[in-house]
Amino acid sequence: MVLSLGIAVHMGTHGPEVKAALVEGTIAAPILRHVFELTTAAEELPEQLYDLASNLRSRIAGLKPDSVLVRRADLPPRASNREGPRERLLVEGALVMAAREDVRRTYLLNGRDAAARAGLTKPKLDALAKHLDGTATLAVVAAIGAGIAAL
Repeated sequence: MVLSLGIAVHMGTHGPEVKAALVEGTIAAPILRHVFELTTAAEELPEQLYDLASNLRSRIAGLKPDSVLVRRADLPPRASNREGPRERLLVEGALVMAAREDVRRTYLLNGRDAAARAGLTKPKLDALAKHLDGTATLAVVAAIGAGIAAL
């Protein structure tokens, strides 16, 4: 059985919020093993990136996933010049780099591409993930996509 870790980043009012989900099994029978958050108390972005990457490396060392998928931001309906999306990209990059240090099968995909890898549409993969855990749906989507990508 494949053990996959999915990670989703959201930019909250106080900085990055990172949820992660560990899923085992196949697309036909995924089993949610663990959901957790990566946190940082740092105020400056460079320290936040360092803390989140360091926390992820520590979690990966303990969980030993076969694959990791960081969910990349979906394309917005219209372009934005706000700081949040730019910072989210930096956080996603730091997490991909941290995961790749220990897990060769590390992926960076948006929701549509993760679903396509699983042979599903994005709405069907979202529904499957929500059924497993409604509080960390995006991370569960990523974890399922990571497991399929690892096969």
